[in-house]
Amino acid sequence: MRKNNNFRAFFGQKKYTKIYQQEKIKNQGVNYSEQYWTLGDFSGSIKFDVNFYDDTRINFDNYQNFVGIFNQRLHEIKSIYVYFKLSYNVKYPGMDTKYYSQHIFMDVFENKFNVDVSLSSSDKKIEDVYELIKEKILSAPPKYDRVIKKKNSIINKVRLALGLIPGIILSIVFLFVPAMREVFSASYVLFPICCLFLGYLLGSVLIGKVNFLYSTLIPEKKYVGYDSNKGKSIYKDDIDAYTSTGEILIGKNVENLEKRSQIESMEKRYSKLLPYELGIILVISIIVIFL
Repeated sequence: MRKNNNFRAFFGQKKYTKIYQQEKIKNQGVNYSEQYWTLGDFSGSIKFDVNFYDDTRINFDNYQNFVGIFNQRLHEIKSIYVYFKLSYNVKYPGMDTKYYSQHIFMDVFENKFNVDVSLSSSDKKIEDVYELIKEKILSAPPKYDRVIKKKNSIINKVRLALGLIPGIILSIVFLFVPAMREVFSASYVLFPICCLFLGYLLGSVLIGKVNFLYSTLIPEKKYVGYDSNKGKSIYKDDIDAYTSTGEILIGKNVENLEKRSQIESMEKRYSKLLPYELGIILVISIIVIFL
């Protein structure tokens, strides 16, 4: 959710109040049966209830003030509740008065977005608001993308690429130990196995940045049962809930798109490095056999 002129226009009360005042002037002195109203007895309200991680809350009754705080404290926002309601009557000359009450209520959290809508099919004053909201929801970036689907593969690839260089160096150091050199020369697979094992082990220590980038991206856990043998509850990623929502960029999720981009960039960079590292291991392994 970002600053948007369309939202300002829809959620602003000035437009509706102005129409009501204009119609009020036009209907002065006109017999009631001949009066024309599209917003008679208009009553409108807009409320933004913003909750922050420090357990404070701010209420706004206009869009402009809400946007100011939204842009300044986006990282601190835990949830947002939006209440938008219009009550009015519509009357055309010679016809009975019809009364309307329409609303759009939204609950926005870091992991879900709920919308409660009451619209009239015969008077579509706020249907544009609903359509705009629906468009924003449907165009939200998907959460269950390749970065999440291939998480284990990406992490292991980066882990191995990060650790192989120090793993190769450490394995070469072992060659200066006569006993280790004899072990490596006994079979051509022992040196590459040592390099890969040490690379993976050392990569696990150096993988901190990737784990940090994934920390706010991964699905929440859900309870799936109890393991009586181990004596503990079992939790797994709640993929169903995760795939049913788009990316909501508030609170801890503000930088999620950038984090996904960084992960993809790291995977691409280390994917290019891996073949060279494996080639170095192959060459050294061949040399070791002839030592």
